[in-house]
Amino acid sequence: MTEPVSDGVANAAPPPLSMNAVCSQPLHDGWERPFKPRQLSRREFKRSDVFRFLSCKEARVVDVIGPFALAFRLQLEFDPNATAVVERPRKLLVSEKTIELSFWWRERSGREHFVLLVPDANTIPGPDKQRRPRQMERLLHSAREAGIDLQLVTEEQVQRKQARTELHFHLLGFVQSARSLKSDLVLRQEVMAAAAQFARIRIEQLETDLVRYPRLHIHIVVSELIYLGALATDATSRLLRSSLVWRTTP
Repeated sequence: MTEPVSDGVANAAPPPLSMNAVCSQPLHDGWERPFKPRQLSRREFKRSDVFRFLSCKEARVVDVIGPFALAFRLQLEFDPNATAVVERPRKLLVSEKTIELSFWWRERSGREHFVLLVPDANTIPGPDKQRRPRQMERLLHSAREAGIDLQLVTEEQVQRKQARTELHFHLLGFVQSARSLKSDLVLRQEVMAAAAQFARIRIEQLETDLVRYPRLHIHIVVSELIYLGALATDATSRLLRSSLVWRTTP
């Protein structure tokens, strides 16, 4: 992609993984990242609205500044096509001024992208009535000169997925808990097999079919499979017992 994404995160569906691949897939791929995140300074921690969470995708703690960056970072965290994400990866020279790019990410195909988050204050209404970055052409030109693929993401684009972002925040703790679940990989197979019997199945039905497992463990693994892209759901801001899930893998 060489143009800004329409909804904050690339939404082209990656090639589906087989059930066996999903049931054994680690949350962190183990590959070396070409960039390291710039660590926030003590001043930034004191004066900025810093959010910190454990990224299962990166197997480390992530610090971002502000709810805008947090919302977009959670979108990447739960995007199965994004296999690696680094915050504050590098700077870009734009008209003799240096700006820091917000994120670098790699998709499953191996293609790499950079993202610059553009707050509302730095946007103007476009001809399509959607807000666009004030210096969009200049920013994209500088990125081309640097040989990088830069996506410009506005606050408005990220806000369109507010309910989904709230769901990601709700599911994050469950996904983080999966690494301490001894029956995780076995339960992945059980959940996927149970879901395969129906076009769509409610969480409460999964609990009934897998009654030999604790309810919390089922919720953890369902959240993990949504995170991996193996299950989809109609849940909006929270995953409920009445929520429907369905398999996205063969």
